[in-house]
Amino acid sequence: MKASIKNVVIAGFVSIAAAALIGCADTDTTEAYNPPVEVVHVPTAVTNVPPTTNSTTVTTQYGNGTVEKQTTTDYNPGYTSLGPPYRTTVVPAVPATTTTSSTTVTDY
Repeated sequence: MKASIKNVVIAGFVSIAAAALIGCADTDTTEAYNPPVEVVHVPTAVTNVPPTTNSTTVTTQYGNGTVEKQTTTDYNPGYTSLGPPYRTTVVPAVPATTTTSSTTVTDY
């Protein structure tokens, strides 16, 4: 007789646990929240490279005492480096906030 009471008690606990587990199950189907975003096209930075010069001087002295000085200068013109016309940035949209205030005046 003891074994049957024990089995009934165990079966009762198992059924209560099963009911609790089913009661905790999420029966609502929810979709993932995707916050609103805004795609912004940001112009890329323009880099100005200034012109440069590179000078080389050579001095030659000949046997008859004549000295010749020759200077060579290489010029590199300035230029502007550009990246792509724009870069795309995704910015989370900030929801508009509404502020509500109320004032209650009581006269006695």
